Amino acid sequence: MENMTVSRAAALCSGKLFGQGNQEAMIGQIVVDSRAVQPGDLFAAFKGEYTDGHNYINTAIAKGAACCIGERVPENLNGMMILVPDVLKALEQITAAYRQDFDIPVIGITGSVGKTTAKEMISSVLGQHYHVLKTEGNLNNRIGIPMMLSRLNSTHELAVIEMGISEFGEMRHLAEMVRPTMAVYTVIGHAHLEYLHDLDGVLRAKSEMLEYLPEKAVVLVNGDDEKLRSMTCSYRKISCGLSADLDVCVENARSDGIKTACELVFEDRRISVEIPAFGQHYLTAAALAAGAGMVFRLNDEEIQSGIAHFRNVERRGDVLTNDYLTLIDDSYNANPDSVRSSIDSLAQFSGRHVCILGDMLELGEGSADLHREVGRYAAEKGIELLMSSGRYARDFCNGFGSGARYYESREKLIEALPRILHRGDIILVKASKGSHYEHVAAAVKKVRNDPRPVVLLDLDDTILDFKKAERIALCRSLEESGIQENEELLDRYSVVNLEHWERLERGEILRDKVLIGRFEQLFREFDISADPCTVQERYEHNLSIGHYFVDGAQEMLETLSRDYRLFLVSNGTAVVQEGRLQSAGISHYFEKIFISEL
Repeated sequence: MENMTVSRAAALCSGKLFGQGNQEAMIGQIVVDSRAVQPGDLFAAFKGEYTDGHNYINTAIAKGAACCIGERVPENLNGMMILVPDVLKALEQITAAYRQDFDIPVIGITGSVGKTTAKEMISSVLGQHYHVLKTEGNLNNRIGIPMMLSRLNSTHELAVIEMGISEFGEMRHLAEMVRPTMAVYTVIGHAHLEYLHDLDGVLRAKSEMLEYLPEKAVVLVNGDDEKLRSMTCSYRKISCGLSADLDVCVENARSDGIKTACELVFEDRRISVEIPAFGQHYLTAAALAAGAGMVFRLNDEEIQSGIAHFRNVERRGDVLTNDYLTLIDDSYNANPDSVRSSIDSLAQFSGRHVCILGDMLELGEGSADLHREVGRYAAEKGIELLMSSGRYARDFCNGFGSGARYYESREKLIEALPRILHRGDIILVKASKGSHYEHVAAAVKKVRNDPRPVVLLDLDDTILDFKKAERIALCRSLEESGIQENEELLDRYSVVNLEHWERLERGEILRDKVLIGRFEQLFREFDISADPCTVQERYEHNLSIGHYFVDGAQEMLETLSRDYRLFLVSNGTAVVQEGRLQSAGISHYFEKIFISEL
């Protein structure tokens, strides 16, 4: 931070200086992680959910921090710190004053979807002409923006700052620091509805930025968004997007699935550009970037070059292709609008379309309905398969209907990927950051075509000893039902059970009749009054949790898996076989598992 001394920072936030040090030392950057401290930095001690930054004040000073700022003074303070009642408020006061030291254009970008993509595209375009400071990573909130603005220096000619909020009034705190001279609005969508209630609430909260714009400011909006198209303001408003009646519009868009070409038209200018990315939202970002370029009087070549050199932040719609499948990794964040947009992009590819979706967070009371609606939207778009785990996974699946697969955990979903994904699949992975679906995307990347020879293995009496498991499960089920088992009863069950399965093979009875009918006949012959359905349920459960390996089977799997692709086949009952596989812990050996009932 240029011209920001420790004493000035303390005065700006009405803080009290404690400890020994040079009060006229210049402050470097604001940091909140003691591990990232560089000599001269200002370390801000926040008390978080899991750790308290005050415990690391002396560590930060030992690493060379010029000063620390916190709400309590640690014992044996070995440097200098500013004591304040509220660290967050103090940083905002320091940052707001520091921002005023620079008379440069500052673009504030907000919206429910596409902020980061628009920020990167606009920065890339304007960076062809100006030295630009842009928001890095996720430093777009009340803690991150002070960190970003502290990096502003006299070499910067322009700044592009992403501004993310989740509550009313939060934008005012950000705008007080950023003091934008231009505003960019991407989408007003279904995000943070837990606090903002509805789309009108989202628009009101994000419109708080307008209160801080200078009189002759320009506001760029995504004109394809209904709320933004109808938004009124006292500033010059430039609409950008795909519709033909907008100020900056996209024409003749075409894509090869990796990059996208189009023409950007505004006033009397028509610029042919190539975006090194695929998806409709990139076209919107390009239109906004062209609008910004127009306002700052960039020529056609500069706009073309900026868009051509655009690179998005990792996991924001990255398209990765290998010789086996294509992954659209959009696992950084999600809300209903962004998921629909990603599904639209997915549907444009050729191949089997697979959506792997995790929870969309902070949607409030209507969360379940919104997840069902997204599942329904995927089905309507012709997506062939939806996979999901998480709190709202069943809602995704219920909305999608037939073809959806629910998993109890993210780990179970990952375990299933090699069995489910096929050569030529196009896979979208998308979820809110808190769902940690970056692990799913990483697992998808590892699914590859395997040239090794194929070996098919039966489960029962090849790997797992079914006869032993069957007898133990039967004895346990009879005992739980108050039935005294004996050798005659057990032997007769084996005969009756075999007869019922043979009748099924001849087409004389259905599978349900086998499962219940064998106990009905057995109990009738031995004059047992127990309920056959109850005993069958207990037997199925006990059989599903029991596994007994055939001698040498584990060693065989380990040896074969090194040189062969293993596939498992079984005609057993699905719930039983899946349970036994889980209990045995051998599913990872098999590329795919085929159970006839599924």
